[in-house]
Amino acid sequence: MKYYPVFLDVRERPCVVMGGGQVAERKAIALFDAGAELTIVSPSLTPALRELAGKGKITHHQKDFEEQDIAGAYLVIAATNDAVVNEAVARACRKHGILVNAATSPDEGTFVVPSVVERGDLLIAISTCGDSPALARKVREELERTYGPEYGVFLEKMANLRRRLLTEVAEEDVRRKVYQAVVDSDVLYLLKAGQTHEADMRIAEIVKAVAGGTATSPS
Repeated sequence: MKYYPVFLDVRERPCVVMGGGQVAERKAIALFDAGAELTIVSPSLTPALRELAGKGKITHHQKDFEEQDIAGAYLVIAATNDAVVNEAVARACRKHGILVNAATSPDEGTFVVPSVVERGDLLIAISTCGDSPALARKVREELERTYGPEYGVFLEKMANLRRRLLTEVAEEDVRRKVYQAVVDSDVLYLLKAGQTHEADMRIAEIVKAVAGGTATSPS
């Protein structure tokens, strides 16, 4: 099977997770962290999910799956410990045109959740289209060693720099040259070495050289 790679914006969108165990918890927290309006349907919850529900951050329906549970959902994840239930959820979602992932039977769903390396706003998704989860895990581990936490810090600085230059540098071409020069510089190596101040100074030098000193380094 060939998949179409995509990143979904689920902010403030109604998403439903069927199941309350460890697999469901992992998928539910990922959706919650992405800003989804999250509902969990399960007779029981893990302590972490129970805490979120107790604080009113997610909705919990303490029951078994019924087709009405997916009404109005943008995305559904079937992650119960019963493959038959997961397949029933997937069928119901396909019937209603709802995006669905079935944890125990990926082919029953309309999308799969890839293996992911996350470093702040840097998201690297890996999939073998179901051929070898072991290889996906190996590739993820290699990428985790290559792309460290400095990439997340770097992207924070780039986001701040972009906001600043949008107000201080009118020429789009100049802004683009600044961004590329920062990416091609040794800023990442400085951040990896823990030299944050030096990295900020280097960004300031690049901005001054390329944009004529009309903007300064992000903090």
